[in-house]
Formats: sequence, structure tokens, C-alpha cells
Amino acid sequence: MFASSTYSQHGTLSGHCGAIYCMASTDDGKFFASGGKDGTRLWKLKSLTEISPRPSPPGIRGPTTAIMWTNREDEPGEVLFYGTLAGYLVSWRQLTEQSGFQECYSRRLFGSSEILALAFDSLSNRLAAASVGRVQLFSVATASPLAIYSITITNYIPKALQFGTQRGNQRDLLAFGRHDGKMRVCGPFPRTLTGNPTVDQEAGTWEIGACIGDATIDSRKDTICVDDSDTGVRIYRIHDRHQVKLMHIPIVRENRPRQVRFGDDYRVVVVGSDHGIVYIFDRRTGQPVDQLKFEEEDFVQSIATLDCNGTALIFAARSGQALERNDIMIWRKAIVQPQPEPAVHRDIIGFFQYLIVVVLVIYVYQNSELLEGYIRRSLQGDY
Repeated sequence: MFASSTYSQHGTLSGHCGAIYCMASTDDGKFFASGGKDGTRLWKLKSLTEISPRPSPPGIRGPTTAIMWTNREDEPGEVLFYGTLAGYLVSWRQLTEQSGFQECYSRRLFGSSEILALAFDSLSNRLAAASVGRVQLFSVATASPLAIYSITITNYIPKALQFGTQRGNQRDLLAFGRHDGKMRVCGPFPRTLTGNPTVDQEAGTWEIGACIGDATIDSRKDTICVDDSDTGVRIYRIHDRHQVKLMHIPIVRENRPRQVRFGDDYRVVVVGSDHGIVYIFDRRTGQPVDQLKFEEEDFVQSIATLDCNGTALIFAARSGQALERNDIMIWRKAIVQPQPEPAVHRDIIGFFQYLIVVVLVIYVYQNSELLEGYIRRSLQGDY
């Protein structure tokens, strides 16, 4: 199925038919969600089994195009949000620790316009959703999302959303445009963003200049990682907008957006391709670390990563159109065991430890009278 030196196959999630567009895991590694042409599916990662009942098939909502888990300290169970091709935002909530999930919210946000991206900020319990020319922000502190604001951006396709730099008690909402290569800081502006330079400057526009397919962020290191569909993956520092790394990805079949994620506790960058290979790069050096290969040279645009309890996992799925069964592949980073010390090395250390003990015994014996007098004076308070 694949050739890899750093990662080994951990398992598969079987059940999807057709292209898979989005995937996400809970932070604790218990649950996984995936969405695509045949709708949304929920999984238990420990047993690699599908949760029943599952969300209803696409129907009038259309295929699942974006997916996001939300975690709140006051929420006993997990909550999943997903967006669809027909513009529906749907929520499934875990009822109890032992029970399954149940749909608790469904609303059409943008008419018939596809939901392109979702993002969640656990600090402020805010959920963001994006469609063509539109970004909307919700509070999910209650069972049903409450709209905070919505902004319209003319001629803008926000391909990715991320919460970035913290300001006060919340983070900036960043939108990444597909064709214009612009990243915008979205806020509750009482106007439509029209491309006017003055308005764009107020909104915090960053002209990245790439054809953006996806983006992810490491707020700890003040960096963003962007899929440039024409060349590969670019890493930028946020505070000075300087490009620090470029990792090339070959285009074999067709130029399409590729999902990109940080993995292994932000040590590596993971990105898909149009030819059945998942590329892994060292985040610090930009050098290739590994390649995870499918049997078919198909589009592998859907990527997810998980770092939990010292275990690093990579999930990948095909996204071509002429697919029937479509398994999600899971790879696990190999755990490097510490090498035992050579026997000769252990013998040398043991010899020197024995020698030190002998020297100390001889010293104490030869200076016993001096030590006895020191102890006597200390007890009498004369020292």
C-alpha cells in the first residue's frame, strides 16, 4: 500500500463511497469525523469502527465540504459541526459518555452557496464559517449557535479560515483567499469590503501572492503554513510577513488545492498531492522527511493529523471523482526505542564507580582521628 521509513500503517477507516473532502479528530483522540460526497461519518479511533447512528446521507443538504470539532470546558460531550455544498451548517452532539451522537442543529447560512471552511476558537467559544464572498462568526457557548456578525467581501473565495494572534480575550479571525492570494483579518466592520485600498488596509489585508489551496497556523511560533497550489508549501512569519520556507510539491496530473497540516507536535508539515503521495517535510529545515504512498496515483487532497499522548498520527484519503469504496488510511510515527549501552561501556562505568568507592573508604580510614575530632568539636559547639 505504501513505502515509508518513518511512519507505519496503523489502520483504515472503511465505509465511505466517493471522494472525501474533509476530516478532523477530537483533541483527545477518541473520535474522528470525515465528510465527502456520501455525507458525514463518525468513528471511534480506538476500535477504528463507525459510530451508529450516523448523520443522514447528503440529500438536499448536499455533500459535506467542511468539518470541525468544538470543545468546551462546560460541555460534557463532544460537539461536531459540519458544512455542506448547499450551504447548511449542521451540529451533532454527544449525549453521554456511553451513548452515540444526535443532531441538534441545522440551518442554511448562505442560501445555496457552499460552505468552504470552518474554524473554532476554544478561548472565546466562537465558530467561523466561510462561503464565496462571505464570512460569518457565531458564538457556540450555548446549544444553538448565535450569530455575532457577518461580513461580505466582493470577489473573494475564502478557501481557509484560522484563528490567529490573540488580542485581549479573543483571537483574530483570518481568511485566506483562493485566487487573489490575500489573507484578510476579518472583524465586525459595518461595511462591505470592496477591494478599495483604504478599506482593505483597515481590514488588515496581507498580499501573500500565492494561489492558496489551504492554510494552517502555529500561533505559538507566530507562523502560518500555506498551500501554494502552483509550487508547494510556504511558511511565513506572521509579525513581519516574511517567507521563511518553501517546500516544492510536483504537479503530475492537475493543479488542485491540497490540504496542509502541522504534525508531530508541529515538528513536520504534512501535505497531499495530485498523484497518490502524502509528503512530509521537516518544519525547521524544510527538507523532506518521508512519503506515504497509495497504490493508486489519485488525488489525495484530504489530510488530518493528531498528536495525543506521545503518539503522532496522519490521516489521508483520496478525493478523485470516479471513486467507489474509499478507505481513510492512517499512519503512525514509529517510536524510536533508546539503544542499550554497549557491554564494554557499562563495564568501564562500573569499574570507575567501584574505584571511587574504594578511594573514599581508604580516605576515611586514614583520617579517622581527624574526622572524630571534628565531630566532637561540632557537638560541643567549639567549631
